[in-house]
Formats: sequence, structure tokens, C-alpha cells
Amino acid sequence: MLEKVNGISLCCRSLQGIRIIQAAAGPGRTMLISDAGQVYAFGKDSFGEAEYGAQGSKMVTTPQLVESLKNIFVVQAVIGNFFTAVLSREGRVYTFSWGNDGRIGHQTEPNDVEPHPLLGALENIPVVQIAAGYCYLLALACHPSGM
Repeated sequence: MLEKVNGISLCCRSLQGIRIIQAAAGPGRTMLISDAGQVYAFGKDSFGEAEYGAQGSKMVTTPQLVESLKNIFVVQAVIGNFFTAVLSREGRVYTFSWGNDGRIGHQTEPNDVEPHPLLGALENIPVVQIAAGYCYLLALACHPSGM
């Protein structure tokens, strides 16, 4: 049986035995989260194939384990236009890929594809949910005085 996601035909056998609990879709790319906290990605420019300032043409057609996240138990993922963010079981937000001028919350190279924890105001406050749009990331945090 073949399914189509983001215009890509994908064989269910590539995820056989893996229980997917969440999916995030963005411009030409998709991320899947398993019940074991692992992240699988596929589509255009999946995790670093793009060159800075342009969307690349490499297409990843089969969901691939995102190696840079395999030591983080991920419970949610979101995709913006030029960035990706994931939320860990511990309430930490990690951002990576296609940022510039510190717009993804950390001062690294613009095409940095390694996840980095979001620092600053949310550094020591557990986040319970994240959302992304074209060029923004929202976080719902659990502050001692309320949400």
C-alpha cells in the first residue's frame, strides 16, 4: 500500500513496526514522531541538504531517522518555513536548520543542522506545547504562577 504525503509516494513498509504518534508538515518536508520519541524525516531539504538562502532540490523519499535527535526523547515537532523545532519530554525546545541572524534562538552558523536548546527566557521553564508558522515559533510554558 502506498500513501502520499507532501506529494511523495511513501511505502508504509519503511516504518513497519514503528508506531507514529505525531506528524508535522511544512513546505515540502514532513517529520514523524514515534512513541519511542524518535524523529523520522523526509521530503525536500530534510535536515540540512539546502544551501543557505535557497531551497535545495534533493528529495528524501523514504522517512529517515534524524540522527542528531536520536538522544533526545521528542514528543512534538513543528516546521516553519526555514527552521524546525522539537519539544523534548523534559520540556526543552530545540531549534535548528535554515536560521540566520539568531532568528532560531541561538547564535550559530546560518545553515546549522544540529539541534540546539532554546536559551533565554525559556531556559529553565518547562514548555508543554509549541507551534510554528512561516517565520515564528510560539511556546506554551508552565510557569510556577500559571501558563
